[in-house]
Amino acid sequence: MLVWRAAALALACGLVMSGCATETTLVRTNEGDPAERADVHAQLAAQYMERDSLEVALQELNQALAIKPDHSSSNYVMAVLQTRMKDYEAAERYYKRALKSNPDNSEAAHDYGIFLCERGKVEDGLNSFEKALSNPLYRGAALTRLRAGECLITIGQDPERAEKYFRAVLEQNPAVALALYYMASINFDRGNYLSARAFIERFFSASAETPESLLLAAKIETRLEADDVAQDYARRLRSKFPSAKEAAELKGL
Repeated sequence: MLVWRAAALALACGLVMSGCATETTLVRTNEGDPAERADVHAQLAAQYMERDSLEVALQELNQALAIKPDHSSSNYVMAVLQTRMKDYEAAERYYKRALKSNPDNSEAAHDYGIFLCERGKVEDGLNSFEKALSNPLYRGAALTRLRAGECLITIGQDPERAEKYFRAVLEQNPAVALALYYMASINFDRGNYLSARAFIERFFSASAETPESLLLAAKIETRLEADDVAQDYARRLRSKFPSAKEAAELKGL
């Protein structure tokens, strides 16, 4: 149930740069502070990326980096763009440049962690997540811990380490649905079925039902010999998601 999406485009409005200006308010100029001029081009590039206008975004980023080659935000957005364009070697170079010029660019460190985990570099990815978390001013800590836990449980296959991240997320916000789902899954795999039930019930209180969560709930109740409850979850799964692969898996219960 890993949902790796390079979070980067959401960062165009509020994370890469401060605020989300519209294209009409961003005025190109050859005067003024180079960092501010590079910011304008980077913001425009991020907006073009949201519209899937990747060639225009590339032009804007090339201009930004021509003005200020060590501009952290521009290198970061370029890394995201290169990932979208599937040039992963270039993407890694730009991530490294973004973090070299500004080690406190926690958004870049977060996305670089995702990038590395997607490529099976679990420990390197975790190091990048921890770099993001080391910034006391970083406001995305909960999301970074969630992605670190996902990396460990789905790619690193290390649920014990993953659990620490998920618990930290839930200490900060007890209603983070994905952390609740993973905690239910971890406890189910350990045979802690009552704990698994408690977490999956909290998941349903925090989020809409999904095929994965309904299947897990049915499995938990089957192990607890609550057959009526298990059958109810199974009915809901078949009714709401008849074509989902999880509905087909019910036959194995």
